Amino acid sequence: MPLFGFHLQPGIETIPANFPLRDFPDLQAALIEANVAARAIVRRIGVGRSDPWHGSIDVENEQRQPIARILLADVARQMS
Repeated sequence: MPLFGFHLQPGIETIPANFPLRDFPDLQAALIEANVAARAIVRRIGVGRSDPWHGSIDVENEQRQPIARILLADVARQMS
């Protein structure tokens, strides 16, 4: 199985910026898990924030190169 990792851009003090590499069946499964992580971050920081959301979770390959991005602002908009 391919390895994928996640990286929070920019880092948030209370949340680790780098998530360890993990096995996923494919990129789609890694994207689903990254979206779950993004939703958890938005819930933790606050869905109804009045200030705009900045940042993203990058999905990275085994070499830690970004191959996909989930914007926290998009996730927050979906959740509100």
